Amino acid sequence: MWQGMKSVMVFDPKDSQQETEEKWVDWNMHNKSAVGDKAVMTAAETREYLRKREVV
Repeated sequence: MWQGMKSVMVFDPKDSQQETEEKWVDWNMHNKSAVGDKAVMTAAETREYLRKREVV
């Protein structure tokens, strides 16, 4: 399922806390545009979207 995704982070339960933190830092450094992508709704937009569909 994840092979077609552009931004995937895989964690191993055997990873130390430091290894997990390093993965987050590395991912964040290389994927800043994914966080600010206009296609990703903000929290307020998500609430409005859900409110309109009476999910929340």
